[in-house]
Amino acid sequence: MKTLRIVVVAAVLVLTASAASAQKAALGTWDLTTISPEGTFNSVMEVRQEADKLVAVGKNPQGERKYDSVAVEGSNITLVVTIDYQGSPMVITYTGKIDGAKIEGSADYGGLATGTFSAARK
Repeated sequence: MKTLRIVVVAAVLVLTASAASAQKAALGTWDLTTISPEGTFNSVMEVRQEADKLVAVGKNPQGERKYDSVAVEGSNITLVVTIDYQGSPMVITYTGKIDGAKIEGSADYGGLATGTFSAARK
């Protein structure tokens, strides 16, 4: 029984360290380019750690917007943000892969349209 507890504790520590390492890959400031049916948009995205979760903020000449959520599993990243689109809320879900100093993936505009995005570490 004692051996089983040691194995379980060791496994939890390894998983926790792996999750923390994956989250670190997303931290920092990124130049973000989004290509949507409406055109190409450039902004800056900051991802930081607050307590035990990741927080992202998008910045462009119109101001700042906090993302609803950021999730990182391995090299996969999912970012969710709600915008006002023609007077109605639209949830945009970005799904991509972190590869060192870049992120690339797809964007889903509330199920109405799709696009792509890329980010380069500043």
